[in-house]
Amino acid sequence: MIGNSLSEFIDNLYYNPEKEISYHGIKYIVSGFVDEVDELYTLQVTIISEEPKVLFVHTSKNRNECVAAFEKAKIFNGKTIYEIENDIEVLFG
Repeated sequence: MIGNSLSEFIDNLYYNPEKEISYHGIKYIVSGFVDEVDELYTLQVTIISEEPKVLFVHTSKNRNECVAAFEKAKIFNGKTIYEIENDIEVLFG
């Protein structure tokens, strides 16, 4: 991973991240946010394009649950973040 270590990247997912990454020429935004009453945390991954496409969404009261779901999700061409870590560039965040 260029621009972050993988452990830094994963650690940031617990704290309302706004990260833009690139993988094989495709740009993604990884964002985390809380609801209006600060009860639910949502972690989301969206392809950045003229017609954005949400690839992953997980909402829970428990941030650990959201991050664990992201770590297991095969959202990058059928692969997890761990399988593609050497091919990711962090562009922002």
